[in-house]
Amino acid sequence: MSISRRTFLGGGLAAAAVAMTGCSSGPKNTAAANRAVALPTYTKYAGVTPDLPGDGVVLDAFLKYPAKPIRAITEVPGDGQPITFLTNIPGAIPPAADRNQFWQALNDRLGSELQISMASNDEYKDKFATRIAGGDLPDILNIPVDTAQIPGLVKAKCLDLTEHLSGDAIKKYPFLASIPTDFWKGCVFNGAIYGVPVPRGMSRTSLALYREDLLAAKGIKNPAPKSFQEFFDLATELTAAKQNKWAWTRVPLSTIRQMLGVPNVWKQEGGKFSSSYEHEANQEALEAARKMVAAGVINPDAFNDKASARKQWFNGGTAAFDYDSFVAWNQYYADNIAGDSFAVNALDVPGFDGGEGSPWMGGALNNVTAFSKDSKHSADTLLKIANWMAAPFGTEEYLFRKYGVAGRHYTLQGTDPVPSKTGVIETGIGLQYISDSPLALYWAGKPDVPRKQHAAQQKVAKRPVRDASYGLYSDTQSKKQAQLAKTMTDLESQIVQGKKPVADWARGVADWKSAGGDKIRTELEQALADTAGK
Repeated sequence: MSISRRTFLGGGLAAAAVAMTGCSSGPKNTAAANRAVALPTYTKYAGVTPDLPGDGVVLDAFLKYPAKPIRAITEVPGDGQPITFLTNIPGAIPPAADRNQFWQALNDRLGSELQISMASNDEYKDKFATRIAGGDLPDILNIPVDTAQIPGLVKAKCLDLTEHLSGDAIKKYPFLASIPTDFWKGCVFNGAIYGVPVPRGMSRTSLALYREDLLAAKGIKNPAPKSFQEFFDLATELTAAKQNKWAWTRVPLSTIRQMLGVPNVWKQEGGKFSSSYEHEANQEALEAARKMVAAGVINPDAFNDKASARKQWFNGGTAAFDYDSFVAWNQYYADNIAGDSFAVNALDVPGFDGGEGSPWMGGALNNVTAFSKDSKHSADTLLKIANWMAAPFGTEEYLFRKYGVAGRHYTLQGTDPVPSKTGVIETGIGLQYISDSPLALYWAGKPDVPRKQHAAQQKVAKRPVRDASYGLYSDTQSKKQAQLAKTMTDLESQIVQGKKPVADWARGVADWKSAGGDKIRTELEQALADTAGK
């Protein structure tokens, strides 16, 4: 059966995947079969000691790069033949390999030419769909976690890696083994391990980030609102619309929901699942968000412009607050146009009426990296490439992978690599989406950045709320979640702008339930029941 791009993009990969799965042998994608898989044994790399250690939730922090980075891998991972890779990249398309000295040096280190087909974040899903529909798979494939019916796709098209990665077998690839076990749950389908995780979790946890320098200029140091009202008052103080300055880049509805204890996507209690949409506090959260919009503390273009515009407002000082992650925190420094005074920090999440709020843990994975069944390379070679890409902070491999070649791509400030403009452009080829180590908190030449990040994580570390559906598969969620979420997000936007009444939320939730939400719940509850005691 051929799969058209139109079918894929319309959510019709469901039918296509069923057809592909029918041509394959092996276990079905049942919760019991997946839970029975022995996940890789976690062995944290002990070769580098952090300045501020993490604890499994809080990430390790480094105040400077080690003076003598360890060369952790002596064997060339490639097999001498070209290896193809399909990925998104977050920045501009970099120079091609024949004009990119970083890419050329990478190929020498890998012992194989890495041929990368890349697209921007906004365009990647279309490109991914086209390649899948055409049966034109690269050796290494970056699969977005929200791809419809991943189990059928990987079963038909990708290598089963279980024998190479399950349990202690992963010790052959020590830097893949240093990815904590929980991240591997998102790579198990059809009773087998079909991919390598690109971990996020705490690094993707989002908080109210603020321009510490802008607040300090107004005499505000160490802001710590203890309720929504204080949060609102702070936003009011930082807004000067006549000067084109607003407190927020967008409506901080997620933060308000966390103040009110709304679940992170799905909550599970006693085997029963409930969605964040259904929580009773949503109407109060929407009322509070409407209050902020009506007060004019949100940039008025927030409902029209993309995330890239919001980042420009934050960096340019048009807005003092943005809701974003620890990964974005670093990116703000990379994009800084305000000079040496530029400083970012984060607010803790207070309870709506006092006490503590319930911050949401970030999504576990950025993507799943899988290998094509049709690849002419052995699974061992492709896993060695992934292992090389996962060498952690403090190693020489990490230094090269993230910063390039000294003198061209960065200069040393003490022991810290400070990227050049050429370095930023040439290194942006998407290697982090083959595999990556868990994020280390660090910014070259600015030890205050990891200190602040570490302190912010310590504040929320004992109470992060996780999505209870992680590691469980719902076929309906796989097929319908994107459209269902868009419908609810559009309704939120209309309500907070005052274009629809808050009372419409209840009707929206009822429609969400009948359009697939209830079926997703039933499937998640069954998946959980199927794994009970396993």
